[in-house]
Amino acid sequence: MMTPSILRLFKVNGIRLLAAGTLLSSLTTVSMAEEVPRVAALSRAESSRATASQQNKYTFIMFYKDQDETTKSMWNTLSQNLNGKKETTSFVAVNTNDPKEQKIIEEYGVSRAPMPLTLAVAPNGAITGSFVKQINDDYIQQAFVSATKARCMLNLQSRKMVLLCVNPGGNTGVPAGVEAFKAIPCYKDVVEVVTVDRSAPGEGDFLKELEVPASQESSIVFMAPPGVMIGQYSGKVTSQQLIAELKKAGKSCGVEGCKHCKE
Repeated sequence: MMTPSILRLFKVNGIRLLAAGTLLSSLTTVSMAEEVPRVAALSRAESSRATASQQNKYTFIMFYKDQDETTKSMWNTLSQNLNGKKETTSFVAVNTNDPKEQKIIEEYGVSRAPMPLTLAVAPNGAITGSFVKQINDDYIQQAFVSATKARCMLNLQSRKMVLLCVNPGGNTGVPAGVEAFKAIPCYKDVVEVVTVDRSAPGEGDFLKELEVPASQESSIVFMAPPGVMIGQYSGKVTSQQLIAELKKAGKSCGVEGCKHCKE
């Protein structure tokens, strides 16, 4: 069952962040020699996003079809809120009728979406906010998430399961049961293991959303796309337990390979 805390990972202002059939990918690092021709080939919106990613900034992309009052209002709100946050954000408008921007329009699958639509994109490529027709300061602020939350969101949006290991201070290890599960051939390519220090700055709100209990031991949060919490366990969980929980979730796994795994 999807818990309310997990649901908030994928909804902002009631809008689901992962559209069916949308393939999300993060930008790869390139050398300076490769960077110039690559950037030159990007559209204005793609270039804005790429530059922001390299500078560890968020990008707010406003897609629109007509310059009506709703579009103007959304753009004015973005401008007023983000002009003073240029060290952490960039924002760009994309007309969905612009042939030069068709690649990014197809990437996010927004050609038939209600307009205007603003997507908030974290530096790692995760969509952390989706706002249709209206946006305000609170919505914009909610789009800024912790590094660990952004990493979990990106993997889930990329159709991968996530095993989040919440460790006590100073412990960076991965529990044996998680390692054993990740090593199973039919799971290894569809599961991402993410670790976080329980006391890491900026991660407290995310751990509260997940309802991770305060403990001196490791906690494991098992998530599957598009936003299903399969379960939460202690660091002593075994691979057999994880397999059993995943099979119990059935189609909720959200990953094609799960249906064929016989381990």
